[in-house]
Amino acid sequence: MAGTRNTALAVVLAALALTATACNSDDGKSAAPAAPGSAAAANTPSTAPTSAAPVKVSPAAYLEQVTQKVSAAKSAKVDEAITIGPIAMKGTGAMSWADGLQGELTMDLSGSPMGQALAKITGSDSAPYRFAKDGMYLRLGGEAVDALGGRHWMHYSQADQAKATGGSSDQLKDADPVEGVRALIATGKVTEVGQETVAGKATTHYSGVLDLNDITAAAGKGMTQQQLDQLKEKLRTAGISKETIDVWVDADQLVVQRTETGDTKAGAFKASVLYSDYGVAVDTTAPDPSDTVEASELQKLAGTAG
Repeated sequence: MAGTRNTALAVVLAALALTATACNSDDGKSAAPAAPGSAAAANTPSTAPTSAAPVKVSPAAYLEQVTQKVSAAKSAKVDEAITIGPIAMKGTGAMSWADGLQGELTMDLSGSPMGQALAKITGSDSAPYRFAKDGMYLRLGGEAVDALGGRHWMHYSQADQAKATGGSSDQLKDADPVEGVRALIATGKVTEVGQETVAGKATTHYSGVLDLNDITAAAGKGMTQQQLDQLKEKLRTAGISKETIDVWVDADQLVVQRTETGDTKAGAFKASVLYSDYGVAVDTTAPDPSDTVEASELQKLAGTAG
């Protein structure tokens, strides 16, 4: 019994770390946009003749416009698929990035060996997460609730997440879809791949390779030096030297899909996120402290059980 609980507790902590990494790779966690390489009449001076051709802008410049549109949208529904080595996860929910990362996301691990072990903690092979201003919460179930005196949520603070991913304690707060676009801009090598249909929408596909050795030279290209330093540290911690980032943007300059691929210490990594229903209402509050256990306390319990 103790060995089973120890394994399950350890798996939950691993799942939390992986989900946080996906959101923040971003995160991210979360997601990036892309769109046509030419700006339409909105970018053409009002004094220009109506027959004048649209002003052509670079892919990076267009993505800067996308970050503004996505920021203004503030929220969206998400549908993501993540693989890291032999581990596979799928997530659905709704997230807001208007004031840090907030929302709810359910991760399905039924396609991974982790799912069976996770059931000891959550009562099923899925993991319901709640993102609030002070960090991330996992809904507990099954044996875990009894073992923890009836408490139903595990709190994974920003400091816990930073320790797991090698980043700053503000990563959860800063994880929003815009960061993914900025990371693509920061590659300094954005390529407009072409027009593609994604989730039934006409989009423009953009791609770039983020090289760990080139990040330092990317300051001023969509990210601050502090953000670039954090990104560099996250990649180094995960053992990633290069990461390919792809984004698809629709005619409204909103991200439809974003993917990240690379090789990590745990194996090949791929995160793909679909975004829909921009502007959806997201009203998330942190669980009551009396119904919450800290991840650090759970780690101690796991050690004791071992």
